[in-house]
Amino acid sequence: MIKNQRKCIKLLFLTSLMLGLVAPVQAQIATIDSINPQTGQVLLKREEWSDFRPVSAGSELNEGDQIYPSQGVQVKLVCPDRTQQPVIPGIPSGIKTICPTWEIRISKAPPPPGILGGFDSSIPYIISPRHTLLLTHQPLLRWNAVPQATSYTVQVMNGQNTIWKAEVQQPQVAYPEHPPLTPGITYSLKITTNSGQSSQQDSESNLGFIILRPAEAQIINDEVAKIKQGEFSPLTTALLLADLYRNYTLPVSSIEAYGLTSEQARSYHLTSEAITTLIPLTEQKEPSPIFYRILGELYWQSGLVDLTIEHYLQAIEIAKSPEFLEEKTLAQFGLGEVYTAINNIEQAIIFYEQARQGYIELGDTKRINFLERRLETLESR
Repeated sequence: MIKNQRKCIKLLFLTSLMLGLVAPVQAQIATIDSINPQTGQVLLKREEWSDFRPVSAGSELNEGDQIYPSQGVQVKLVCPDRTQQPVIPGIPSGIKTICPTWEIRISKAPPPPGILGGFDSSIPYIISPRHTLLLTHQPLLRWNAVPQATSYTVQVMNGQNTIWKAEVQQPQVAYPEHPPLTPGITYSLKITTNSGQSSQQDSESNLGFIILRPAEAQIINDEVAKIKQGEFSPLTTALLLADLYRNYTLPVSSIEAYGLTSEQARSYHLTSEAITTLIPLTEQKEPSPIFYRILGELYWQSGLVDLTIEHYLQAIEIAKSPEFLEEKTLAQFGLGEVYTAINNIEQAIIFYEQARQGYIELGDTKRINFLERRLETLESR
């Protein structure tokens, strides 16, 4: 099964790469920081779309997009360099003219080999930290709550050596102050229920976590401080922090010190930190579907199938208004990718078809054609 999942993920990446849906590098994004509607709405036209569509605060913007606020609507953008820029209402404006500075960075991709799991509720599969870099030295250790399990044995390990061990009744525990975890070392988490189910039944052994060394942590903490000191809306602040964490990779000059290969290092991000940043925002009275869609992507990046599906479905459920059409479509496409990877072709076809309908409404011919070819391939199996 794992070999089939690897083949599916590789195929998904390669075919999406050809169509530009996933790329090994991408330009940075801008974000709609705030909208103060007076007499209308904010419209956006991406390069691939046939016309302008309404969008919401928090929407990601690319350098080839155009934005068109109605007359009287006040809009601010946060550019890739984190400067805030106003948008002139009443006329279309190119995002590149508003935010002239853009850089290329590594893009997110499907989960790396060896971490796909999180779909067997009878085992205490690891939720966090799972194949991630960390800033904190005392992470919250979380795993799936197994029905009928009354206690769990928790082990933090360095190779075959147990560094810390405890027995708890709840499916989470904070790592204590002592013994301290050493930055730059790969640790693994093992959970065993009182009836013998083990987290190691979930996937292969590529779920380790690594605390950043002081030099790398300081760089990230400085960037975090800059974001928090900015005059951004709470929504934008959270999205900027999550974006910083999810796209962080170790500097090339530091990889050897972490005992990783270049290929391994590319798949390690501050994913758990990004998830921790966004989870509280889903508890708001009217949370944005953007949070759920990004959490779906983050859990997919972590290889957690059930949590990915849960958050994509929640994004779809609450993305009811026209300005969230793209968010809904992205979540539907994401579900198609997940179900294809786990070889559930029937569900994959359902969600790819829904995403195709969304792209038809958006007028995105390139992605419509891609999904039609993907559907033909799946339907012929």
